[in-house]
Amino acid sequence: MKEIQTVGVVGFGVMGAAIGLNAAASGYRVIYKELNEDLVASMYDKWVLQALRKRVDKGKMSPEEMDTVSGRITGTTRYEDLAACELVIEAAVEKMDLKIQIFQDLSSACPQDTLLVSNTSTFLIEKLMEKAANPSRTAGLHYFFPANVNKLVEVIRQRETGDDTYEALMEFSKRNGKVPITVRDFPGFAINPIFISSYLVLDSFLDAGVSVATLEDISQKTLGVRFGIMWVQNGSGLGTCYHAGESMVEYLSDTDIGYPSVPEALKAQFESGKPWNLEDEAVSTDETVRKPVRERLLGGIFAIASHLVEKEVVSIQDLELGVRTSLAWPKGPFALMNELGMNEALRLVKVSVEAGDFKMPRKFGDEDLSPWPL
Repeated sequence: MKEIQTVGVVGFGVMGAAIGLNAAASGYRVIYKELNEDLVASMYDKWVLQALRKRVDKGKMSPEEMDTVSGRITGTTRYEDLAACELVIEAAVEKMDLKIQIFQDLSSACPQDTLLVSNTSTFLIEKLMEKAANPSRTAGLHYFFPANVNKLVEVIRQRETGDDTYEALMEFSKRNGKVPITVRDFPGFAINPIFISSYLVLDSFLDAGVSVATLEDISQKTLGVRFGIMWVQNGSGLGTCYHAGESMVEYLSDTDIGYPSVPEALKAQFESGKPWNLEDEAVSTDETVRKPVRERLLGGIFAIASHLVEKEVVSIQDLELGVRTSLAWPKGPFALMNELGMNEALRLVKVSVEAGDFKMPRKFGDEDLSPWPL
């Protein structure tokens, strides 16, 4: 298995910098690449020095520790300087052509055994690596925002990812203090198909006149979370939510999985440039309002989770772990189904299917009511 000592990061914005800081704090040397010398300097000041000073000011790090971590990080404008890295993580903006070009350039600049991975959240890894030499050393390494706090990492194997590459990335993730799960290359991978479909279902009720505050409260109570799905959308950015929804619909709506459509309310709110107003109205306690929302939300979660396992994208155990770790849900979808009872789970999945959100998973189509093996 390849030993990783120096990590390259292409793109040192919010996500790339958090990945780089996490690696440097875990003992790795980090070399990041930006477009020009001004960006190299400004990104170092903003995302390394200022970020670490805040930790020192809060008593979370000593000045000596700050000097050690910051000293492990250097920047460059040249791909050739990343040849010293055993692993390079691409964290550029979500533009497919740009990412494909980055991996072609990395293939030319780095040794044939340098591990090349993408932190994309929307594109298939196999597509991004189509011009990369030696595809057995390519994979996905999907961090979750904020990458310095959220512990989940999806280690994504495309068809040609080698065992040595996969094992090295699992070990690297663990050494960074992360919780890695194994995912097969699939649109949105494993966690985002669940989260994105959840907010698309919730937001569709805005078109029917249900308030933002009510939808936030329903998601909090249904999933047992402190911060509901409307709040999380604001944190992610409604532009990100809208474009991710469009991407997932394009990938999956015409398949045997299906996917909820993007609601007009989400498009309009994104275009307004404003976040959801979580206090727009009083929270409705009317069960005739709340019950349809709750049932379609749960039915959709159960349907897409079942599809992901049936398509062998992810194991039941890893999906449970991933949802609990990244989304902070006390229970994953399979534990929720088992707890409610499989008869009730089947009824809720049928609600989702009848609403046109998803196609029927095989297990529920066969009316297999055996509990999920956890």
